[in-house]
Amino acid sequence: MGLTFILSCGQAEEPARKDSRLKVIATTFPLYDFAREIGGDKVAVTMLLPPASDAHHYELKPNDIVRVSKADIFLFTSFEMEQWAYKIINVASEKTNMLAVETGQGAALLPLPLSQDRDSGPSSLQHENDPDHTSRFDPHIWLDFANAQKMIDNIATAFINRDPQNSEIYLQNAGDYKRKLTELDIRYRGALSNCKTRTILHAGHWAFAYLANRYQLHYRSAYNMSADAEPSPQQMVDLIEQVKAQKLAYIYYEDLFAPKLARTIASETGAGLLKLSNGHDISKKDLQEGVSFIMLMEKNLVNLKKGMQCP
Repeated sequence: MGLTFILSCGQAEEPARKDSRLKVIATTFPLYDFAREIGGDKVAVTMLLPPASDAHHYELKPNDIVRVSKADIFLFTSFEMEQWAYKIINVASEKTNMLAVETGQGAALLPLPLSQDRDSGPSSLQHENDPDHTSRFDPHIWLDFANAQKMIDNIATAFINRDPQNSEIYLQNAGDYKRKLTELDIRYRGALSNCKTRTILHAGHWAFAYLANRYQLHYRSAYNMSADAEPSPQQMVDLIEQVKAQKLAYIYYEDLFAPKLARTIASETGAGLLKLSNGHDISKKDLQEGVSFIMLMEKNLVNLKKGMQCP
C-alpha cells in the first residue's frame, strides 16, 4: 500500500517507513466489508474480484496469484463458493507465509436444490444434491445473519493471529459489528412476521434460500446456481402460473442480471418488479459510493416488505 513520509522543518527528509497495516485480500464484497469493519485503520483491505464479477465462475488471472502472494491474509468464503481458491492457496503458500482463511468455517449449510427443483420453503429445504453440480451446498451463507456473525469471528481470529498486539481493537470492532447484525436480524424477523404473502419468487439464480429459511419464507428461483441456462418453456409456464395462483404483487430480480426474464413474467402476470441484492454481486458505482453490506441488506428489507405486502 502507500508509504508514509515524515517531514520535519529544517531537517532532511527521513526514509520512508513501510506500511505496518495488515495487508488483506478478500475475494468478494461481504468479506471485504466485514474485514474493513473489523480491522479499521489497522488493516489495508482490497477486493480480489472486480465489481460485477461472478464469484462462482471467476477466471483467475496470473496477477491475482501475485497479489495474494504479497498479502498477509487471504479471505475466501468456502470451496463451495470460490472453487478456484485452492489454486491461489497452493501457489501462494509455497512462496510466502500468507494465511488463507475459509471464513465460512462453522456456518450452518443448506444443500443445493435439484436442477429441476428450484423451490424451497420452510418444510422443504432438504433436497438431494444435484449430481451434475460440482457444489454440494448453497454458498450464499452470509444471507443468514447468524452465519455472517461466524464469518466475523473467523476474520477477527485471523487478524489476531497475525497481529496480536491489536487484538483488543479487532475484538471490539467485531463485537460492535455483530451487534449491528443482531439488530438487523431482529428488524427482519419483526417486519416479515405478518405479511400478506410469504413467497419470494425470484427471476434469477439460486441465492436467497438462507434468507428464506431464517425467516420461514417460501423461496423459488428461476435458475440454479448459474443464470447461464435459460429456464425451459415448462418452467416458465410454472413460474407464471405460480404468480397468478398466489396473486403475487411483485417478483424479484438481482441487480447485476438484466431482468429480461423478470420483465417477461411481469408482462404475463401484471406483477411489479423489485430488486434484491445477494450481497456479493456489487456494482462499480456502489463500491465507489461506499455502500456497505448492512446498507444492501436494509434496502432488501424495504423491498421484501413491499413485495410481500407486510404491514
